[in-house]
Amino acid sequence: MDTSKSVVVLLVEDDPGDQKLIRNALGHQKIKNRLYIVGSGEEAIGYLERSKTGDTESPRPDLILLDLNMPGMGGKEFLRHIKADNDLCAIPVVVVTTSDSESDVQESYKLHAAGYVQKSPSPQELQRLVEKLAKYWFATSLLVKN
Repeated sequence: MDTSKSVVVLLVEDDPGDQKLIRNALGHQKIKNRLYIVGSGEEAIGYLERSKTGDTESPRPDLILLDLNMPGMGGKEFLRHIKADNDLCAIPVVVVTTSDSESDVQESYKLHAAGYVQKSPSPQELQRLVEKLAKYWFATSLLVKN
């Protein structure tokens, strides 16, 4: 990964507390990143549609962090939508959720999630989780160039 370029992360999360914790954890990373936050699957689809037009306020994400349990369009429906879109399907989506249900894990991977991690109720544990995700996706893994 080119460390001189900022990594664009789209967080799809309805909980303001988790939004803040993830923002803070990403803010402490050595790799520059720009975080964009939306509170629902519908908002995320709108953001991604704008990104396809080159909208500078909605840059194409290099990585999407997705909560499964949201009102309206949930995470699984969002995954179905994005992975069916040829312009968006290569963007890695990591599910970050409280659910440890085996059926949620299996279905998320069947819908081509790039990863599935369980959120901890502890703010410190959530911060460590996000730090591990950032190290892997920003420094280790090769991402599709936008």
